[in-house]
Amino acid sequence: MCFTEKGKRLSYNYFYDVIILAGGLSKRFGSDKCCFKINSKTLLERIVEQFDNPIVVSRSPREISRGILIIEKGDYLGPVKGVKEGLKYVKRDKVFITGCDFPFLSKNVADYLCSKDFDIVITINEELQPLLGCYSSKLLRENINKVKRLIDLLKYSNQTYLVGTNELLRADPMLCSLINVNSITDLILRPIRIKSISKIIIDNIYNTISI
Repeated sequence: MCFTEKGKRLSYNYFYDVIILAGGLSKRFGSDKCCFKINSKTLLERIVEQFDNPIVVSRSPREISRGILIIEKGDYLGPVKGVKEGLKYVKRDKVFITGCDFPFLSKNVADYLCSKDFDIVITINEELQPLLGCYSSKLLRENINKVKRLIDLLKYSNQTYLVGTNELLRADPMLCSLINVNSITDLILRPIRIKSISKIIIDNIYNTISI
C-alpha cells in the first residue's frame, strides 16, 4: 500500500528546509488538486504531515497542520515564481522542493536526496522530476531569477545527481513517492515499472553510476 492512516512517525527534518508548491492550476485534474481527499485527508496534507515545518506556497488560503503558509500574489507564472516566494523563508543550506503532484511522497526519499552533497539532486524515471528534488539554497538564490523552469537550473549547477529508480528503492521500496498525480485516474495506484539508473553530471559531463 502507498498510504496508511496510521504508522510509525518519521523523524523530523533538520538539515534541509522544505518548499511545497500548492498553487498550480490543476487543469488536467479538473478541480483543485491539493484539496482532493483520500480517506478524509487532502493530497496537500499528506505531504505536509511528513515534515516538521514546511514552507507551503499557495495562491489561495489553505488549512495546514504545521509549517508556514505563503500566499502568492499576482499572475500565475508556474513553479519558479512559487519557489522565489518560498525561498524568502529558507534558512538552511539545502531545500527540498515538491508539490501536490506527489501526494505519496515519503520523507525517507527527501532525507535520502538531501543527504547527497551536490548542487542539485533530483529523481529520474521516464523523465527528470524537478519537483521531487533537493537543491542548494545558494544555487537557487544566485540563479532562480535567470530561469523560467526549474529544470533550467541544471545548466547553472556544477554538480548534479540524478537518482534513478534502482537506487531510489533504498529509500522507498514500493516507489510510491514517484507517483505523479495529474488527473484523477492517476490515483489508481499502479506500480512504477520504469527502471532507470543514476547519473552524475559534473561540468555538463554525464557519468553513469552502477546503482
